Amino acid sequence: MRFGVLDSWRGIAALLVALYRFQADGWLFHLPLVRHAALYVDFFFVLSGFVIAHAYFDRLKDRASLGNFLVRRFGRLWPLHFAMFLPFLAFELIRLATGAPDSHGEGVAPFVGYRAPGTIPVELAFLNSVGIYPTTGWNTPSWSISSEFWTYVLFGILCIPARRVMGAVSAVLVIVCLGLIWRFGPGHLDITFAPGTLRCMAGFFAGVLVNLGWRAGQPSLASMRNSLGLAEIPMVIAVFAFVWFAGNQPASLAAPFVFGAMVFVFAAEAGIVSRLMSGRAFRFVGELSYSIYMVALFVSLVSGRVLVALAGRLGLNVSREIEVLGENWEVFSFATPGVNDALALLYLAGILIASWFTWRFVEKPGRRYFNALADRLTGAPAPQGTGQLP
Repeated sequence: MRFGVLDSWRGIAALLVALYRFQADGWLFHLPLVRHAALYVDFFFVLSGFVIAHAYFDRLKDRASLGNFLVRRFGRLWPLHFAMFLPFLAFELIRLATGAPDSHGEGVAPFVGYRAPGTIPVELAFLNSVGIYPTTGWNTPSWSISSEFWTYVLFGILCIPARRVMGAVSAVLVIVCLGLIWRFGPGHLDITFAPGTLRCMAGFFAGVLVNLGWRAGQPSLASMRNSLGLAEIPMVIAVFAFVWFAGNQPASLAAPFVFGAMVFVFAAEAGIVSRLMSGRAFRFVGELSYSIYMVALFVSLVSGRVLVALAGRLGLNVSREIEVLGENWEVFSFATPGVNDALALLYLAGILIASWFTWRFVEKPGRRYFNALADRLTGAPAPQGTGQLP
């Protein structure tokens, strides 16, 4: 079963994360739904746990099936991760050869600090979110992809001996991870490299719990479809209100549960919102969601440099610092907020174009190659058509 509406929601969330990265001083930039877009990453984690459990929970029974699963998951994430590492590496090599400033214009030397040579193998081995370095300076959204991969590993290992008690195990993991973040982390979910893996595990295993509940409730779900359909609009309002007000406050720790409820409601695809989100345009954005998420930082950096360069030629200073929701941001400001919003929408169009190319020429061939490799190595083919993974 493919959860197409949930795919569509992932695409919308990915676009909002991308919009968050484009710092042009328009009305869109100031919306809390955009400024708090980091919370949509937790939706990705919850949805991933739901979809992965739906596709693999009954199939992970021995070493062969575990090996097949892990090779496929690696192949789903790593090709685009590597491809998006390359332009950042190229930029650093250009800086080394030409003496060009860093992306923030602060004149930091190339290949030092968070872009030191030692961070490269850590980045490429999916180890950039486990605490070896506090952060890395390459394609920074990859912290979540790295966290996702090691969470896949834990899920796959647990499925074999603990299948009958996976619900209890998942609940304990969610509570423990959130508790550790609360006690030893910043007390909210707006964390990335350290301890980002805990954040991912909390969301992922919340998604596993939702899927186990979905499975257990199948006999009565048919009679609940009308109720779930009617719950869609209130659910959307509740989720956006949560993101609007939670931000990086302690309330954000509820994100796995809020997004878990959203996944449960929209998995039924029973209401008017689902019918809208089933449209071709939404499905297309959902297909591109992983690429949107991974290319957004690079496109935003390139866009910003181009805009500043063009403004400089015109003798304009378009960069200024403002306060938004209690934080200082350096933003671009061209004429009016409407002009800045138009630039932001143009940037999103560029994101969609770039994402289509990486989806078509990196994601799809990479997935085909690693899926075939997994089947050759293990002789245990895994399910197809169960939904795009984040």
